[in-house]
Amino acid sequence: MAHSVFDVVSKDPEKQHIAKEVRKVEEELLRIEKKLANPDFLAKAKEEVIQKERGKASQYEEKMRTLKLSLERIHEIQEGGS
Repeated sequence: MAHSVFDVVSKDPEKQHIAKEVRKVEEELLRIEKKLANPDFLAKAKEEVIQKERGKASQYEEKMRTLKLSLERIHEIQEGGS
């Protein structure tokens, strides 16, 4: 059975810390995606500003993948150790 990343978060402080980071990154990524989906922003912003926001979105997406992998690895280690 597949687990959501948040299914593996229990009272483990490391998991809680990573899950908190995931939530922060998700919020920031949603904010940037909303901005990039806004036609007014795209029409008025300079190209370098738009590119900077796209770059930030890519960085947050990569950070999200890394954090989720970390949670999955912790879960696998703990399952293997029990």
